[in-house]
Amino acid sequence: MGVRDGEDFTSYKTTLKIPSNELARVMGWESKEDFVYDYQLTKSQIRAIEQVCMISLPNDLTLFLTSFES
Repeated sequence: MGVRDGEDFTSYKTTLKIPSNELARVMGWESKEDFVYDYQLTKSQIRAIEQVCMISLPNDLTLFLTSFES
């Protein structure tokens, strides 16, 4: 999800189609508990997600990843 600077509500949402093991590698996760938090994405994490998912994410928002193990 994405949030504009100075705002409190989400202005962008998307669902990523990425295998759990690939997402864990991109995010640097080491345990299953890591999947259940919200993360503010770094520029390098955004680039890696864009490459893996073959998408472009907005670059004018602060992006967060909300994940859960399915």
